Amino acid sequence: MMKLKELPKVATIEIKIIGIGGAGCSSLNRLSETVSSEVPMLGIDTGSATAHLNDGVEALSIGNGFGSGGDPEAAVDLFSEYESRLIEFIDGADVVILLAGLGRGTGSGLAPEIARLTRDSGALTIAAVNMPFEFEGRLRNQSATRARELLESSADAVITMCNDDLVVGDTMSGSLNAALQNSDMSITAAVHAITLALESSPERSESVQVSLTNAGASAVVSGVFTGLHAGSNAVQQAFASTSNNFVGARSAVVHVEGGIGLSLGQVAEAVAKVREEIGLDTAVHVSSERLIGMGREMKVTIVLAGIDSGLTREEKFTSIIPVRREATITPLESVFDTPAPRRTRGPVLLPTG
Repeated sequence: MMKLKELPKVATIEIKIIGIGGAGCSSLNRLSETVSSEVPMLGIDTGSATAHLNDGVEALSIGNGFGSGGDPEAAVDLFSEYESRLIEFIDGADVVILLAGLGRGTGSGLAPEIARLTRDSGALTIAAVNMPFEFEGRLRNQSATRARELLESSADAVITMCNDDLVVGDTMSGSLNAALQNSDMSITAAVHAITLALESSPERSESVQVSLTNAGASAVVSGVFTGLHAGSNAVQQAFASTSNNFVGARSAVVHVEGGIGLSLGQVAEAVAKVREEIGLDTAVHVSSERLIGMGREMKVTIVLAGIDSGLTREEKFTSIIPVRREATITPLESVFDTPAPRRTRGPVLLPTG
């Protein structure tokens, strides 16, 4: 394993993020509070979601503002008049990240179409999408599955978050709104991990891009733990949240967050636990970030790229078959770090005298 150290160089890479539909715009809002304000963001919707975007996020409202009626083809027809506006936004991008919820009209219709356009422009195209709950019905789930299949053929990597995974175990008693917020947070954590990896040194950025190019189906898991061995326990919690087997994944982007006491030894322990779960042949890219407000808590987010894409509801989370690789990738671990701790809450003023 490479010696853990901070790499102060920053990659000169242009990343742009697009939120598609109501769910995509919601994730975009949360993400805009996390990633650098210098990353250009665009929200696209056929309904009213663009009216609620945060400051600094560009908006593209298409159609009459009343949505697509749940029809993906109608959404594509509406978008055809605005295609030049999208091409203008993605001009010069090295990496484009798409956020969308699948199953309804706008997300299912536009996400594959926009992925095709961004990839044709030469940009590495990564889609992070939500699949609907099973109780939302067969038609919506079938629409989402078709859209995901189209995305996997038009984007380099498709990170899939299944909403049903958010309401298992202790979370079964939670509200639907809380589950959707958890989904937003998971997608946000995945994209944040990727952007940090891409914005590290040029050498690390290049290796991450190679790992994600033509990676196909991907997934994200995360865990939070406090106390002794918090990093390894957080990783164990992350993989316990799904019964999927990720051995054979092409690459993994691992992001470790912790309080001011976060040490490189804790990061190494978390990475070792990830290796136990995914095997020794996967290329692993690791970043860590000190967030003062986290105290003794540690959070580990793992984005796994290049996993089996042939999953159905019935076959979901069975054994993983590695995707065909265009080139041989040497297993590696690249490690980088943010240059300084970030304060996530204001200082506490103590009484004097």
